[in-house]
Amino acid sequence: MSAIDWVLLAIVAVSALFGLMRGLIGVLASLAAWLLAGWAAFQFGAQVALLLASDGEPGAGQLFGGYALAFIVVLMVVGLVGWIVRKLAHSVGLSGLDRMFGLLLGTARGAFIACALLLLLGLTELPREASWQASRVVPLFVPGAQWMTIWLPDWVARRVDLHGEAEGAALLSPASLPMLPGSTLPASDLPAPELPTPAIPPTPGD
Repeated sequence: MSAIDWVLLAIVAVSALFGLMRGLIGVLASLAAWLLAGWAAFQFGAQVALLLASDGEPGAGQLFGGYALAFIVVLMVVGLVGWIVRKLAHSVGLSGLDRMFGLLLGTARGAFIACALLLLLGLTELPREASWQASRVVPLFVPGAQWMTIWLPDWVARRVDLHGEAEGAALLSPASLPMLPGSTLPASDLPAPELPTPAIPPTPGD
C-alpha cells in the first residue's frame, strides 16, 4: 500500500479508537462542549471582558481574557456534565453498548475527515501520481469526497480532480470561467464581434 493509504487508514483508526475509549456519550459530550463553548465565547465574551476591566473600557488583554474565559468555563462545565452522564450510563450497565456506538461514531467521523482530506488533495497534482492511481484505499473514500463538492462554489468544484484524469491546463479550461450576463457560453467561447466594413467614397468622375 502507498503512503496515502496508510494516512487514510490511520485517520479512521485513530478516530475509531478515541470513539471506543470515550464511548458514544463521551464523543457526543465532547462535540457539544466545543460547540457550546464557541457559542458562549461569541455571545458573552465581551460582557466578561467588561467585568475584567477596572475602568469599564477593556483593552486587548481584557478582551482576549473575556473570550477565553467564557470559552474555557463552558467547555469545562459541559465536559463535566458529560463525564457524569457517562458514569451514570456505565453504572446501569450501558458501558458495552455505549462503547460500541462510540466506536461506530468514531469510525464515521474518521471517514468524514478522510473524505475531506481527499477533497482538498483533489485540487493538487497528487491524483495524477502513480501512488494515487495504484491506491487500494482511495477509491473507498472518493464517493464521499465527490458528494462534498456540492457544497463548493461551481468554479472550485470543477477544478477538483479525484481520478487523475484532468491535465493541468484543463483545470483552467474555458469551462471553468465565469459566464457573462445573458450568455450561456464562457467568456472565452463567445464569438468575436464583427467590425463594420468602412464604406469607400466614390472617386470623382464615377
